[in-house]
Amino acid sequence: MPADITGIVAPVLTPFDDDGELQPEHIADSVEFTLECGCHGVVASGTGVQETAALSPEERKTVITETIDAVDGDVPVLAGVSYPAQPVVTELVEHAESEGADALLAMPPWGVEPSSDAIIRYYTDIDAVTDLPILMYNNPSVTVDMSKETMVRIAKEVDGVEYVKESSRDWAKLAYLFETVHHAGHADVLATMDVLLPTLQVVDTGVIVPAPISKPSMDVYEAFQDGELERAIEIQRAFGDFPPAAADVGLTPVCKAGTEIAGVPVGSPRAPYGSLSQEGRDAVEAWMDEVGVPRMD
Repeated sequence: MPADITGIVAPVLTPFDDDGELQPEHIADSVEFTLECGCHGVVASGTGVQETAALSPEERKTVITETIDAVDGDVPVLAGVSYPAQPVVTELVEHAESEGADALLAMPPWGVEPSSDAIIRYYTDIDAVTDLPILMYNNPSVTVDMSKETMVRIAKEVDGVEYVKESSRDWAKLAYLFETVHHAGHADVLATMDVLLPTLQVVDTGVIVPAPISKPSMDVYEAFQDGELERAIEIQRAFGDFPPAAADVGLTPVCKAGTEIAGVPVGSPRAPYGSLSQEGRDAVEAWMDEVGVPRMD
């Protein structure tokens, strides 16, 4: 049975040591924290906050394997297969399939900016080598910002693309995708935390968001599903001032600091990227206390 990718889907943060070396033995800890914060699915090595572009293909395979093993069937696992070279994408797809991934997540290739036709070929070629459902992930912070027209064309023409994630906070673009992709029956459209509640109201799908932010996201989702709209609105406001001003240096260092504060050894972002200041960590910890993020003792 194909994976049902909906609700809160959480990318599992990638653990590094102080020298920037991948720590496979701590991936299970990161998975445990992600599940504890609450989610309906996880992503293995697929998004910007997971430092996907900073990992070698072999490291990506290790992360995919360790994540699937640690999840142990509790929720669906989407394996990230994005890469600038199509042969490597195919290699990652084959590995994800062999390890038991439930679905694939693919951002467009990064580096040299691809044309719309190249992006369409990229997704067509992924679909040609797998029967797993594909989530098309538009993440302009890592790669090109796909136009809404390109995204609609891919959703219509590539049968295996069953899910779409739009990372922008551009409500006009999201509304267009909701109408022309989701409501048209081509693929389910997911969004991001800032627009979680309106996304639930319009298409009742969800978002892709990492721990610790997934904790209040899950609370919004559950309140909405329980018909508690006022409570959902109140919790949604937790994203209005996140990240805190003292920690507004990017999502990866913020989430890694929050995960470390929770007691999970994921380390700092891989060099050359830096970590939060103490002031930033204190601000993130205060936010975590306010929204009830669990600690892993």
